[in-house]
Amino acid sequence: MNIEEIYSKYCRFPHVTIDNRKVIKDSFFFAVGRKDDNGIHRGCQFAAQALESGAAAAVINDPELKALHQDDERWILVEDCEFTLQQLGRYHREQLDIPIIAIAGSNGKTTTKELIHAVLGQKYTCFSTPGNLNNHLGVPLSLLQIGKHHEIAVLEVGANHLGETAYLSKLVQPNYGLVTNSGKDHLGEYGSFENVIKANKELYDFFEENGGLVFVNGRDDILMQCSAALTERISYGDDNDSVRAEITGSPLLELDLWINDECVAVKTALFGDFWRDAVLAAAQIGHQFGVDIHKIGAAISSYRPAALRSQMLDWKEHILLLDCYNANPSSMEVFIRAAQDSPEMPKLLVLGEMLELGDYSDEEHQHLVDKYVRYERFDKVIFVGNEFLKVNFPKAPQILHVENGAAAKNWIMENLSSERHYIYVKGSRGNRLEDIFS
Repeated sequence: MNIEEIYSKYCRFPHVTIDNRKVIKDSFFFAVGRKDDNGIHRGCQFAAQALESGAAAAVINDPELKALHQDDERWILVEDCEFTLQQLGRYHREQLDIPIIAIAGSNGKTTTKELIHAVLGQKYTCFSTPGNLNNHLGVPLSLLQIGKHHEIAVLEVGANHLGETAYLSKLVQPNYGLVTNSGKDHLGEYGSFENVIKANKELYDFFEENGGLVFVNGRDDILMQCSAALTERISYGDDNDSVRAEITGSPLLELDLWINDECVAVKTALFGDFWRDAVLAAAQIGHQFGVDIHKIGAAISSYRPAALRSQMLDWKEHILLLDCYNANPSSMEVFIRAAQDSPEMPKLLVLGEMLELGDYSDEEHQHLVDKYVRYERFDKVIFVGNEFLKVNFPKAPQILHVENGAAAKNWIMENLSSERHYIYVKGSRGNRLEDIFS
């Protein structure tokens, strides 16, 4: 089948899945996954099960499997399942006549996307990327969930190597774009911070070539420089910009939000003043699309962060600040700064190892221990994970290094007093630090 024929079938069966365990009646199953030595996607092993579970069609790239079901039109043979899924997502996007906003960057993409969704939802039927479906499979799956009833869409674009943002931008074909920041994420894959900047600039490069409007944090020198060649650019956040803010409270971010000469007080549920830029991005985009400032403020104030992202929770007698969906040196730095600047006492800091740093791992973990943490601001700082094994810790009674989360949990359960503590938790996803408090 060509892509037009596959799209015609998709229009009849618009629930697309790549997981045979999530098949519902009349799903459209794509057998993606790693390829074997013959180039056959691993997902082909599960196609029959998907059809038995109610899928209306299964896209495979195994000629022998198709030969076994030659007369069954539910089996669709293509050369490459993953590429076909991506092209189907792009083809569907080409049929859509709505504004699409692409969000790229190193840190804070998901929260920024959700804040924008909350703001635009005050005026429009808005679609946004479910969860973090932002990679080479997640982006087309997200595109294929945009329906005729949606009036605007916000899509998250994630990457961990050069060229990926450029490729995904061609699938999304956004009219509007925003890069949250350039930080030290995926250094192991990118190879250097300079390559991280190049990768994020790929979204700007798309707009330079194809046109469209980009929103840029006016206080971020790297982003302003990378976007300087764009003819359509709106900056926000700087004192001279129309959308700006003044922080008025912490540790949960409070600010006065200004749009031109109007001001509204905003009290968020986000821990840390580093979320100011995400709030401003949502406000700028809301303003661009005609959302009233008071509705913008109300949407941001009522937003509650997703699981493991800047959550404030009650745990036993204590207050838990949980931000452990992921971590890299840049996001660690701003989190630690916010935690130690918070006046609440007593307090405990739990830091998990940072993964995917490659050859930079030893250097960045040592830098974290030496430069980020002011140990006198905490009753205890617990470092979790093997990446801290090569670190030379300073002599401070507050410092404890443990091998894993289980050991951290044992120490906390045995040693943390019943006196109310503030517990700040940050680490990479592989640490599963939330399990300490389960």
